[in-house]
Amino acid sequence: MKKDVYDFPIIPLADESPSAYADRVGIYYASTVTNAHKKDNGQFFTPLEIAMFMASFAKVEKEDIRILDPGCGIGILSIALIEQLATRTKKIRRLELVVFETDVNILPFAESCFEYLRIWLNERNIDFTIFLCKNDFILHNSVVLNNVEKSNETYDIVISNPPYFKLPGDDERALAAKSVINGQTNIYTIFLLIAAKLLKDDGHLIFITPRSFCSGNYFRLFREIFFSIVDLKEIHLFNSRKSAFKKDKVLQENIIIKAAKSSKTESNNSYIEKDLIISASSGISDIGQRRIKRYEYRSLINLDSYQKILHLPTSDTDEKIIEVFKTWTGSLKLYDLEISTGPVVDFRSTSMIKPKPSKNTVPLIWLHNVESMNVIWPRNNGYKGKPKGQYIINEKESLSRLVKGRNYVLVRRFSTKDDNRRLVAAPFFSRHHSDMKMIGIENHLNYIYHKKHELTIEQTIGLAAILNSRLFDLYFRTFNGNINVSATELREFPLPEFHLIETLGRRMNKIIKAKKSYEIDALVSEVFSLSIDLSTAYEQ
Repeated sequence: MKKDVYDFPIIPLADESPSAYADRVGIYYASTVTNAHKKDNGQFFTPLEIAMFMASFAKVEKEDIRILDPGCGIGILSIALIEQLATRTKKIRRLELVVFETDVNILPFAESCFEYLRIWLNERNIDFTIFLCKNDFILHNSVVLNNVEKSNETYDIVISNPPYFKLPGDDERALAAKSVINGQTNIYTIFLLIAAKLLKDDGHLIFITPRSFCSGNYFRLFREIFFSIVDLKEIHLFNSRKSAFKKDKVLQENIIIKAAKSSKTESNNSYIEKDLIISASSGISDIGQRRIKRYEYRSLINLDSYQKILHLPTSDTDEKIIEVFKTWTGSLKLYDLEISTGPVVDFRSTSMIKPKPSKNTVPLIWLHNVESMNVIWPRNNGYKGKPKGQYIINEKESLSRLVKGRNYVLVRRFSTKDDNRRLVAAPFFSRHHSDMKMIGIENHLNYIYHKKHELTIEQTIGLAAILNSRLFDLYFRTFNGNINVSATELREFPLPEFHLIETLGRRMNKIIKAKKSYEIDALVSEVFSLSIDLSTAYEQ
């Protein structure tokens, strides 16, 4: 049985730095709590290497510095930051730190870490004041979210590894932030917005978060507000999903953001002339060899667009691909194409889904039926071997869940760990089911169709082919950091001239009819006159 954590004295070692001590305390504390406790609190401690790396982003030359850590945990982030500032900057005379933490179990350990930091700073003639707030950061600062009033509490630096979990709509924090979030959101975005509003005019924030906010309709309102408050200055990407929080076995594409209080006004779009530094490493161990490149701000985000998607290239090929898409002016909307989500939700349609055909059933297409350029139906084994009924009844009660039997491009809404691409699409042809006036499309699929008439075979093949190409997949990865493929994102994709899509479809159709093999990327490069070598750019 583990010793009561409150009674366990963890003594600093001789000449131990405050950050090293905090890291040691954090490792011990993490061993005393369950994974369920960590998950409930969104609590994943920042590794010391990342804390020190994030601290290196801070550049402040002042005698008095005011710092906020809105979800401090053990305190390693703010401690690493202060340690580096005190070491690098000889000007500092006074430091004030405000931290928030609601987990009462961790508070005694955080307090011991901050006390050791105070002693360490005192030896360097730096006055240190800390305010440890035990209330909820979002609820405490909700007035700034809704522009009710400006806060008198502003900061030179806000540093944070905020909690990551989705908030239900009836959560007290979600209700407090309802004017700045759209639907169900992740709590980390509310932390980011409040932090941005609490910055001094020359202040900046340094956060490690998932990169999911870069795109997607759920985060659109967040992006609109956040990018109006701050200018992004630096972003570091971890290309490995496993590296940043390896100890906690967290699978997440994380990024580190440094942003400064925005200086632009309505009459001065000064972001156009600003730069954004992007660096990338596989994980923690190769941060010292990270790729670093400076970009024009407007080349990575169009602040005049509705979605305000943020692109994060990590290679020269990514940059070239982004430039190609900028030259394309087509879109699904421009070509009278629509994309919708499959209307069959399995748990709501259990009684309608059948394992075998009968006179009143029609095909039901699931995610596992769709492979790259191929719909395999029927396919009874399902995903991970679980049986999935391949038929759905065609009766009055199910009509709202069915669509007309016509040519579609089916696109998976989620990729699996076995997929080496995020975008997986296939043409579905009504001629293969000519006796079926209706079909079912399950909710884990999107489907593309023409609003006014049926897509031709060539158009269907051409659209499916470009969505399956490495060109589109790599472009998608520059702004999407998760396995979700939303209809909103695909709706916003720039497309080449439609006659080129048809040309690609015609060429592929001839090859398919001749039962010859083909390479999609080679055909896409040829038809669209690309000078990018995609064969060496793709990550498995």
